[in-house]
Amino acid sequence: MQKATEYLQKWAGNFQRNVSNSVSNLSLKDYIRLVIILGGYALLRPYLLKLAGKFQARDHERELDPNEMTSGAAMSVNALRGRVQVPGDSDEEEESSATGADWGHAARRHQREMISELLAAEERKLAEEQEGSDKDIEEFLE
Repeated sequence: MQKATEYLQKWAGNFQRNVSNSVSNLSLKDYIRLVIILGGYALLRPYLLKLAGKFQARDHERELDPNEMTSGAAMSVNALRGRVQVPGDSDEEEESSATGADWGHAARRHQREMISELLAAEERKLAEEQEGSDKDIEEFLE
């Protein structure tokens, strides 16, 4: 506990000494610059807050589309094919001759496998959703 009070006293002394030295060494140019910066902040702050409030109010008033969260469901099963490239899908790394150790080769392979699995899962999900919508339509056609 005594060390904590010593630290606080030391920090307070340093702060007081640094502030007094900084203020005593200011020239007229520095005072003018300080007044301009603080005055500009004081004058512009209310207008900036009002402008930010307008943007926030406009964003809150915007109506959300009910299908906005499920807009990805409108995609077909094949929509992701060709559009999303798996990084390093080709075996260019294996074909190139490496002079040193293949650093990061396993990490790149794991990343390719993970991205491929994610794409496959997304395609399966889209296929299931499309099959479900087809069954709904078939009920009405019968």
